Amino acid sequence: MPSGELVINRCKIVYNPDITLAMYRELASHIEQIVDVSSELFWQESTEFSYLGSQIGGMWLVYPQSLTTQSQILIKDILNHYGDWTSDPKE
Repeated sequence: MPSGELVINRCKIVYNPDITLAMYRELASHIEQIVDVSSELFWQESTEFSYLGSQIGGMWLVYPQSLTTQSQILIKDILNHYGDWTSDPKE
């Protein structure tokens, strides 16, 4: 890899139990206040509608590999505030 090349990480975040669309939007707005971090919500993959379920399946976090430790801790603190979540790193 050439010197100075930016490596971007992409991580899938899913909450269990589901959180609502409004909560995902609020979460995304908090996460995106962290420098160099962006998020993207993705739709629920289930084909069966549940009035009580979330329309959102989860969130993609996108951030540079060089993200500071302080920012990583802040992301985890924000994610923990909304409940139990799992992550699946993807590039």
